[in-house]
Amino acid sequence: MSDIEIESELVNFVEKVRMSEVIWALGAEDNGFVVCDSNQFDETDVLLLWESEAAAKAQCKDEWKEYSPVEIGLDEFLDEWVEDLNEDNALVGLNWNDDQVCVEIEPVGLARALSE
Repeated sequence: MSDIEIESELVNFVEKVRMSEVIWALGAEDNGFVVCDSNQFDETDVLLLWESEAAAKAQCKDEWKEYSPVEIGLDEFLDEWVEDLNEDNALVGLNWNDDQVCVEIEPVGLARALSE
């Protein structure tokens, strides 16, 4: 992804989440969430997030077919998740798609963008 594509993806994600005040993840019955390895950094986990339930649900296939979309309120994400992810040195991946590509960003950076 080019810098312009990354910026565009981030802006679109932030705009949609601000309007809905909801972020989506894929959760399992054991309360686990879909996490993958970073494409940019060795030994770094990335929690995958989507801007809509439909986009998250579209990824509930293959190795993630047992998962389902889980709604995370924006306030809950900002108040609880960001700090935990930061402590775990994890990144967030925005709108993972069928090409197995997503924008990876630090949780604090996403929180800043969502709070502006």
